[in-house]
Amino acid sequence: IFAGGDAVTGPRTVIEAIEAGKQAAVSIDRFIRGRDLREGRAKAWREIQAISTEGYDRLPRARMPRLAPEDRLDRFEEVQLGFTEELAVAEAKRCLACGICSECYQCVEACGAEAVTLATHAEQPEDVQLEVGSIILAPGARAFDPSRFEAYGYTQSPNVVTSMEFERLLSASGPSMGHLVRPSDKQEPRKIAWIQCVGSRDLHHCDHSYCSSVCCMYAIKEAVIAKEHTSGELDCAIFYIDMRTHGKDFERFYNEAEEKHGVRFIRSRVPSIEPGAGGHDLLIEYIDKDEKLVQERFDMVVLSVGLETSPETTQLARRLDVELTAGQFAQTTTFEPVSTTREGIYVCGTFQGPKDIPQSVIEASSAAAKAGALLSAARDTLTRTKEIPPEQDILGQRPRIGVFVCQCGINIAGTVDIAAVREYAASLPYVDYVSDNLYTCSQDTQELMAEVIKEQDLNRIVVAACTPKTHEPLFQETMVNAGLNKYLFEMANIRNQDSWVHKDNPRSATEKAQDLVRMAVAKVALVEPLHETELEINQRAL
Repeated sequence: IFAGGDAVTGPRTVIEAIEAGKQAAVSIDRFIRGRDLREGRAKAWREIQAISTEGYDRLPRARMPRLAPEDRLDRFEEVQLGFTEELAVAEAKRCLACGICSECYQCVEACGAEAVTLATHAEQPEDVQLEVGSIILAPGARAFDPSRFEAYGYTQSPNVVTSMEFERLLSASGPSMGHLVRPSDKQEPRKIAWIQCVGSRDLHHCDHSYCSSVCCMYAIKEAVIAKEHTSGELDCAIFYIDMRTHGKDFERFYNEAEEKHGVRFIRSRVPSIEPGAGGHDLLIEYIDKDEKLVQERFDMVVLSVGLETSPETTQLARRLDVELTAGQFAQTTTFEPVSTTREGIYVCGTFQGPKDIPQSVIEASSAAAKAGALLSAARDTLTRTKEIPPEQDILGQRPRIGVFVCQCGINIAGTVDIAAVREYAASLPYVDYVSDNLYTCSQDTQELMAEVIKEQDLNRIVVAACTPKTHEPLFQETMVNAGLNKYLFEMANIRNQDSWVHKDNPRSATEKAQDLVRMAVAKVALVEPLHETELEINQRAL
């Protein structure tokens, strides 16, 4: 007579019961054959021990600090304030010291940063020293804080905002969901002024003699977009010292803003902003081009703040022994614009000097090329090949099409009835899955799309969004990651070719979006997988 499972150990797992059953089978076989039951089978079977809670305190989960509801009005701060370092450490200790570890390794799997390693109490934090051949500094810059300019009333009036805060007001995910309202009374503004060079070209208030380079163009862009975000007429005025539109097509955009969109450009330095009647309006006095004193009322004022190097970046430069300019940017030379004063350390972006995104991207490529040339001897020694899942064979299968409709914030949803397009797409032949997303190109949506393709067994995809010129490669990469041929994909451009063109006629825009989706679905149902061929190249021709 043999025994195992819960009858021996008390409550345990199914796996352990199966193990006991197998051991019992071995014992029965040996008993019948007359062999020694214990030979080579030394194992101590013990009943489950009660877990002692001695030394453990039941601690409540740390709650994320949040901005109080009454303090959220008329502010741009994040509602979730984030954990302090002390709270984060305490919560990590509480979570990982939940009792006797059962080695389920769920904590290791859940930590995307791979910071959990089930270390023993004897192990201590350690400093890791890395040997590198080159360093690229790209810490970015921070926006200038205009609160020190008392004459502009930034800390006194909620209707005086920085350009960064105004960007949030225009954003579909901003505090007013993309609807442009002034913070004080949530009414649509009718007149907005932009004041340029706040924190730039100023030695009196902030010792920033340099031009921040980006402020002129983003002010013009904000003025043009602001006109599109209001239901009525909006008067936009930009007060400037010099309008520096030196990039590709920048001057044309400046001219179109003035001639086509009616943005007023006033060459005058505004000395102060005064509160108007009722506490909502703002008064600006300035000297016009005829040298006359003019007083004008505005509903909102946007301070075009410049860029500056943060104290943390300055400290980093000191630790690396990298010399800085008078404006606290990395010192470089004309013909080596990404090389710092230390060999092997390169710089790109706004730490090299104030600049816009395209120029920062160019410099990043340049810095990468310089570092790559320096490390050419070690090239490809640590290269890893990306693992791509095997491609599904969909030949002969019935088309199973998934349609993803993008709201693109309010770029599309502000004109097109997304729900109507989604429902219409669901009625089309071979369409087995339809959804709409705030931003289909976001990382979260890309991961969701790959999961949906696998779960719904989709073999063709249509994305109704913006231009394939910029986003088609991204969606094709998602197709490959989901195990589909990247050419089983089609885009319907319902932004550039629809919502932007017909923004004043939502009904026609919605109908056209439905037509574009129908054509994309009909086309993708007929496509077959394509495979790219690699060809040898005679490099002597180059």
